[in-house]
Order: sequence, then C-alpha cells, then structure tokens
Amino acid sequence: MNPYDFVRIDWSKPPVRRPYAPHDRLNGWTGRVEGQITAETPFFIQGTAPATGGTGPRRFQTNAQGTPIIPGSSLKGLFRSLVETVAPGCWWLFDGDYEYQQGRPTVVYSRNLPPEFRQCRDSRQLCPACRLFGLVQGGQVLSLGKVSFDDAVCIREVRHDPIFTPILDAPKPRHRAWYLDGASQLVAGRKFYFHQSSIQTESRLHFSRENKQLNQHIAPLGAGTAFTFTAHFANVADDELPPLLYALVLEQEELGHERDLRHKVGYAKPAGLGSIHVQVTRLVRWRDSARYTGGRVETYEGEMLHAFVNQHIAPYVADTTSVMLQDLRRIWRWPPTGTYRYPGRNWFAANPAAPISQTP
Repeated sequence: MNPYDFVRIDWSKPPVRRPYAPHDRLNGWTGRVEGQITAETPFFIQGTAPATGGTGPRRFQTNAQGTPIIPGSSLKGLFRSLVETVAPGCWWLFDGDYEYQQGRPTVVYSRNLPPEFRQCRDSRQLCPACRLFGLVQGGQVLSLGKVSFDDAVCIREVRHDPIFTPILDAPKPRHRAWYLDGASQLVAGRKFYFHQSSIQTESRLHFSRENKQLNQHIAPLGAGTAFTFTAHFANVADDELPPLLYALVLEQEELGHERDLRHKVGYAKPAGLGSIHVQVTRLVRWRDSARYTGGRVETYEGEMLHAFVNQHIAPYVADTTSVMLQDLRRIWRWPPTGTYRYPGRNWFAANPAAPISQTP
C-alpha cells in the first residue's frame, strides 16, 4: 500500500476568519507549554553533510554545543499543519500545482480549491492557523502570530547505525487520480504519512543516468531518543486553545482515550522513519488583562494537566462523524500494523487513472 494517504476536508465547514488581535490588546491567555518528544522509530532531521570529498553519512542536526535538536521551525511547521487540518484553517502552503498545460504547472484555484479555503491574505480576515502561527505575504509580515517554539533539545540519545534510504522522490500533484477527488475534482485532502512497523533501507547509493544522486546516506537517531521542548503563546483566545492543544497531544491512551495516535516528523517519512510520541508535561498560563493587576498564574501538571487538556480537546476526541478525524485516526493510529511502499513504475503505467485507494 502507498506510504501516505489524504485526510479529507469537509468543504461545508470553511475556516472561521477573524481580525488579527495585536499583542498590546491584552485580551487572551499568555504562557508556555512544556513537554517531551520521544522517538518511536528511528528518525532524522537533516544536519551536516560529510566534508568535501568525504563518504560518510549526513548527520543529525545539532546546536552549537553539538547536542542533537529538533529546530523550533520544524515543530512549528508540524503543529501548524495539524491546526490547519483540524481547526480548520486555510491552505497556507497550497501552491496550486494540480494541473499541467503544455508541461508547465498552472494554478487552478477556482476549480480545485473552494474560495473559502484559499490562503489568508488580509490581517482583518485570518483563519485560526494564521491567527496562531502568523501570516507572511511576499516577505511582508501581516501577522506575528501567537505561538512560537524553542528548539527541542536532546536529553537522551540512542544511536542507530547509518542507513541508505530508499529513493524518495518529490510530490507529484500532476498525478490527478491521487491528488484530486474523482467526483468533485477538488483537492483530495491534506497528505499524511502512515506509521510503519519497520524502516526500509537500501544497500548503497543510487544515481540517475545524469549522475544525480537519488537517495541519501544518513545517520538517524534510534527509537527511545528523547527531547524536551517549550512552546510559548501570547494573547491566545479561549477558542484558539483547543485546536492548539489537540495538535500537540492528538489522542493518547495514557490520557484516557480509546485511541492512540502518534505524530510524524523529519526526513524519510515514506520509509518508516519519523514516528514520535509528544507528551505535554506542564502548562503555565495567565490572563493578559491581569498582567498589571496581580492576576493569578495558573500552573497545570500531572493529573490536573491531564484533566485540563482533556477538557479542552474533548470536542475533537468525542467526534466520530468528522471525515477529517476519521482519516487522521486511520493514518496516524498507533501501533502500526505493517509497512508501506510506493507502487512501482510498471503499476503507474498500467493504472494511470487508479485512485490512491487501489494501490497494491
């Protein structure tokens, strides 16, 4: 089966847009979320390449002290994509490459993406994801956002032997049978990669006829590697906290949920790498409006934290009718039940119009 599938979108429920709330308005919640990220499978964040002329593997990204890190920008991208999915938000990174004319990509928003779901372009009309994570247009910052992430720093490193990855090609939105819904011709949904019970490797590097390198030699970190992280938030409205918390914790049996889900991050996700367990361990918040009036700082840990998180994400956990949540649970369920591979070139040649659900 193909290593990814699409989380469908309920087009009848477009993003709720509101004006950007400047940070000096002091209307919302400010604070931080602390947590731990533990690798469930080997995973890899692109770091340094071998020295010129060297033949060693690429190394995991590190900070100035040589400690492995997950950059805050990677965490922000991961959690933003989830808020865009569940809130829902706009298609911030949608590039429109879903139709080709004379071999060149053509933007076709009007046919493939309903206007209500297009990128936010006005700070007076921002979707939940753009309100939380910010909006940049043409290099101009229209909204600073309310959430930021520090780099996650490794506290327990588990070594893993270097590997040669399979050949991992770029996405191909031109393959309309997969990227567009057959009936409506709208985009099929947001792409998510399945967890896998084992990782896929090759025995060597592969090169094209033009001598272009097609796969990578990498040194991932092993399952059990752990990082601590901190997310800072400011002026967050009451209704913006639930999608943010759900994006962070998803659904976990340890929180009393009947389903167990895990995130995916980093390089070579199609090859089974990148499954992580995100646990929130502490949350501190206070009302911005009480900053100068001696307002109470609220701190949640342990069982109080679990109850707080569960209260806020309950609408998502209890929702069994949302096609979006059904798909997310199916793709990111834990533990995994198998391995997945891209169909071979011969299959594509024989099945050019087959939907993704028919992949072997």
